[in-house]
This record gives sequence, C-alpha cells and structure tokens, in this order.
Amino acid sequence: MRRWFWPNLRRVLRIPVLLLHVAVGVLVILACVGIDRLLRRPLHRGLGRRAQRVWCHSICWLLGVRIRQTGEPIAPPPVLLASNHISWLDILVISADHRVSFLSKEEVRRWPGIGFVATCLGTLYVQRGNPRAAPQVVADMTERLRYPDRVVFFPEGTTTRGTGLLPLKHRLFQAAIDAGAPVQPLLLRYLNADGSVNARAPFVDKQNLIVQVIRLAGESGVEARIIGGAPLSSDGLDRAALRNAVERRMRDMLLSQNRHEVAIK
Repeated sequence: MRRWFWPNLRRVLRIPVLLLHVAVGVLVILACVGIDRLLRRPLHRGLGRRAQRVWCHSICWLLGVRIRQTGEPIAPPPVLLASNHISWLDILVISADHRVSFLSKEEVRRWPGIGFVATCLGTLYVQRGNPRAAPQVVADMTERLRYPDRVVFFPEGTTTRGTGLLPLKHRLFQAAIDAGAPVQPLLLRYLNADGSVNARAPFVDKQNLIVQVIRLAGESGVEARIIGGAPLSSDGLDRAALRNAVERRMRDMLLSQNRHEVAIK
C-alpha cells in the first residue's frame, strides 16, 4: 500500500501548488523584465534573471528535486557552457543557481506562457535538423557571449537517459572561437537517495510532458547534480578540435561519476 499511497499523496499536494506557482511566476518574471527594460538594466544583472532563479529553484523544490553542485564552479561570463542533456528539467536546474542564457529548440518559443518568458529572458533558438540555420545561430551566440554572458547549449542535440554521452556536434562550438571565450563542460545527473540513476527524470522516447510532470511529482529524494569541469580555452583551435577536447573531458567526468556511484553501492 505504501508503494502507491505516498507517491500519489505527493502528487495530490504538489501539482495544484505547482500549477499556481508556474502561472504566478510567469507574471512576476514578465513584470521584472519590463522594469529591467524601463531602467535599461543589463540582461544578466536585472530583476528578471533574479526572479527566474527563484522561480526555477522553487519549481524544483516543489517536484522534490534538490540541486547539488560539485566540481569546478561555473565560470564568470563570457563562457560557453556545454552540457549533456537529459530532460527539460536541465534548464530549471542550471538556471536555479546561475544567471545564464540558453540555446533551445525552436518549438520552445511557441510553448504557451513559458515560451514568451524564455524569449524575454534572452533564450536563443535553433531549428533542429536545419544545417542552413547554423551560421545565424553561431552569430547570435557569439553576440551574446560578447555581451558578455554565459550561454548554455546541449551539443548532443537530443536528450538521453544520462548513463552515456552521445557524440557532440561541432558546428556551434564556433561561437566560442569567434567570441574568444572559453568552453566549460557540464555534466548533469539525476540520482535517487541511494545514489542510483533516477529513471523518471529523463525526457526520452517521445514522452508526454504532462505525464512526466505527474510522475515526477510523486518522487522523493531526487538529487540533481551539476558537475562542473575546468574551462577549456578556445584559442588556436578549430571547432572540431574544440569539440573533441570538450567531449573527451565530458566522457572522463562521466566515467569518474559512474565509478563513484558503483563504489557507493
């Protein structure tokens, strides 16, 4: 009985509060962004980004997700942050403690409410599967890095279960080279209380977003871990060489985490 009672009770208590929190948060962030623009405040130093951090942190808390950062601290801007990609939660987890801009898929722009907020907060967009869009995306990322800002992107190009790493796509690493900015690898992990990989966090296999949120709302003791790697200089490298260096570092980080988790068990 306990195996279904407590998860369902958590869902009943969390989901109404979560819906209200999302709606109110959208309005608060939009108001803060409006004030920032009126006062001509920089994007990454304004009230909008502060409100975003509080909003993202509290959504994670409402879903029972606790955030922990290990490894190297996130570098100051300008820096291109290359992360593995597991779930839509990744954006909330990274934004909860850091002022960053994201490169997201074009579809997010059309999500009701959330898409408009993301655009107001400086999210950049890319059309997946359209190689002709890459030069403009690189130019947009380069401009944002020169702002200066932190830009997060997911070079795997899709989500995974987080137990491995797909080959990284090299095109968008050009933005770091053009801006003269370093690239910092990030590794995201979603773990249960016993240190095992959480199976509900990955947003894969064409899952329904609403169904996954409902499932996550029943979880307890989930840890979202952000592991920071040492920033890598882009000086003197082409985009393929830079990609290779970042991918090697991320694979080493993943191997180290897997060994650590096996040792804990």
